[in-house]
Amino acid sequence: MPADAAGVVALTMMAEEGLDHDPLIGATLGGLYHVERLIGVGGMGRVYEATHTNLGKAYAVKVLPEGRADKPEATQRFLREARSATQIDHEHIVKVVNCDTDAEHRLFIVMELLEGESLDDRIARRGALPIDEAIEIARQTGDALQAAHDAGIVHRDLKPENIFITQKNGRDFVKVLDFGISKIKTPEHGDPKLTATDQIVGTPLYISPELARGVEAVDHRADIYALGVIVYEMITGTPPFTGDNHFQLLFKHGNETPDPPSQRSPNANIPPHVELAVLRALAKKPNDRFESMHELTAALEGPTVPRRAKTLGIPLLAAAIVAGGAFILWPMPEAEPETEREPPSETSLVAVPPVTEKSERPAETTVVDPPELVTIAIESKPDGAFVAVNGDKKGRTPLAVELVRGDDATVRFSLPGYRTEERRLVAGQDEALVVRLKKKTRPKPPAIKTDF
Repeated sequence: MPADAAGVVALTMMAEEGLDHDPLIGATLGGLYHVERLIGVGGMGRVYEATHTNLGKAYAVKVLPEGRADKPEATQRFLREARSATQIDHEHIVKVVNCDTDAEHRLFIVMELLEGESLDDRIARRGALPIDEAIEIARQTGDALQAAHDAGIVHRDLKPENIFITQKNGRDFVKVLDFGISKIKTPEHGDPKLTATDQIVGTPLYISPELARGVEAVDHRADIYALGVIVYEMITGTPPFTGDNHFQLLFKHGNETPDPPSQRSPNANIPPHVELAVLRALAKKPNDRFESMHELTAALEGPTVPRRAKTLGIPLLAAAIVAGGAFILWPMPEAEPETEREPPSETSLVAVPPVTEKSERPAETTVVDPPELVTIAIESKPDGAFVAVNGDKKGRTPLAVELVRGDDATVRFSLPGYRTEERRLVAGQDEALVVRLKKKTRPKPPAIKTDF
C-alpha cells in the first residue's frame, strides 16, 4: 500500500473492517478498469482510483459490496445514482461515464476523478467560512440542484460530504455527488425508503421536517431545507441542530426553531439578508420556504453594491466626488407669503436659490473631500495563496489592493496544503505585506483528481 495520506486513510478504514488486504486492488473490472488504490468507503460502496486499460485515463470507480449485491433495494439505489447523474448532465454534478457488471457479477459505476476536498472536510479544517465563500459554494450547489429539480429529480440526501470542492481556473468549483436515494418522478422508479443504514431517507443533521416525519409526498423543497442547514453550518461553523442520537435530531428538525445565525456566531458579521434567507429556507412547512433553488441563492447574494465602494469602504457620496461630481447643499428657505418676482432671464444658465430677507445670500458650499488611498502590495511564500481582505476575495498572491488611509484591515491567506494565516494592519502608507505560509503537519484528506 502507498505511504501517502490517501493510503494511510485507506489502511485505517480497512483495518476497522478487519481486512488485511483489499482483493480488488490490482484487479481489472469489466476487463477495462485496472484498480490502483482505495480512495473512499461508504455505506453503499467502496470508491477506487482505476485506470482505463485502453485509454490510460484515470477514473473513480464505485463498487457495490458483495454483501449488498443480492439485495434488490441496494442494487436499485446503486443504479439510481448512475441514472440520475447522467439524466441531469450539469457541470456541477459529478459525471458518470459507465455503469456495468464484471464476470464476477460485481456492479460498479465509473465516474470522473476529482481532486480537492469535501465541504465537510473544509469546515472541519477551517471552521466557519467567510460569508462570500459560503455564498459562492451555495450558489454553485444550488445551480446543480436546480438542474436536478428541473429534470424531476430530488436529491434527498444533500450534506457537506456530498458537496465536493475542486479547483477550476484558480477558483473553487463545486461537484454534487451521490444521488443514490434521489427520488425520480417517473412511475418505473418508485419511491425507496432506505439509506445505507436501512433506517431513514436522508442524514439526520440535514434532514427536512417532512423527511423526518416519514412523509411520502416529498418534493424539491426538502433539498432547499438541506441547503439552508448547510449554509447555516458554513457561516457559523456548526449546524443549527445537534443531538446525542438520531431521534433527538429528528425531533428538533420537526419541532424546534433554530437560533438565528447571528446569535450563534455574533462575531461573524453575518449580513441581515443572509440570515433572513437561511431562516426562510429552514421553515418547518415547505410552503413557507423558497419555491426554487434559484430564489434561495438570489436571496443569499442579496442587494448588489458597487464593487469599488464595497471593497474600499468608500461612502457613496465620496465615491461620486471621486468620479468627478460634487454635491452642493443649499439651505431651504423658510415659508413666507408669496410676492411677485420678476421671471428669470431667458439667458440664465445657473439656477440659484431665492434671496429672502432672512437669507441675503446662499450658504457656503459644502464639499466632501475624497478619501486618501494607500496601496498595499501583498505577497506570500509560496506564491498563489488566496487572499481575502475584511472578508472580500481579492485574488491570488502576488497582488496589490487599495485601502483608505487609517482603516484597519484583516488579511487572510489560504493555500491547500498550508495553514491558513491572518494578519492585521492599519493602512498608514504604501507598503508591502509578506507572509511565509507554514505547511500542515497532519495528513491531508484523500486526494481525488480531475481530468478537465
